[in-house]
Amino acid sequence: MTKLKCLFIGKEEKSLQALFDYASTISALSIIAKPVSTKKEAQYYLQEFIPDIIFCDATAISGDIEKFLIQKETKALIVILAANGEITSAELPYNVFSFISKPVSLDVLLQLISRINNYLSIGSKKHSGVQNDFVFIKSAYKFYKIKFSDILFCEGMKDYTQVHILNREKPIITLQNLKTFVSKLPPDQFIRVHRSFVVSLSNIDVVSKNEITIGKKDLPIGESYRDQLFNIIQQSA
Repeated sequence: MTKLKCLFIGKEEKSLQALFDYASTISALSIIAKPVSTKKEAQYYLQEFIPDIIFCDATAISGDIEKFLIQKETKALIVILAANGEITSAELPYNVFSFISKPVSLDVLLQLISRINNYLSIGSKKHSGVQNDFVFIKSAYKFYKIKFSDILFCEGMKDYTQVHILNREKPIITLQNLKTFVSKLPPDQFIRVHRSFVVSLSNIDVVSKNEITIGKKDLPIGESYRDQLFNIIQQSA
């Protein structure tokens, strides 16, 4: 089952931290990073990780953060954490999927995740079809049919991407940037570990503090991507 990627927005606040801690124990969730508190941070994680859920503390709903949520280009479900009377949906100029009342509890969060899964399941059934296990990669006027399971990792090189394939000596080079190409890959099978690298989870051989080894290749782990990667590793250990 695909994990739901979560982004937390808010300043250091006990209720938000408690919600974050509870979410970290739920195997169905993938935590992108520790709670962020500025528009710049939120914009970065939104673009790099494309979250499914944004948990936002009501105290952060002002100024730059509010404008960011209004203008955001994402299908993420927004969940507001608020005390009674602190804020209502009528006060917000954008759609909110749900509210969580302070103080938070694990049971309430579990019920919310169940409701989100049901909501997403209904949406996916409306768009269901045969799911391919391959992608066509255009390179030098040819289209290469490659199975997802054979892709080892992808390396972004400015305006093009090198796709490294199992049992293939040289990578396939496609004239798409890394973000565009990776959008065609199943998000539950691939993870971004560095600004320039996306790797296949099933093809990882070794993970150390700062590197990932796939075959004979050592790839760096970016600081901004470490938390999400190690959350997935710990949940699978």
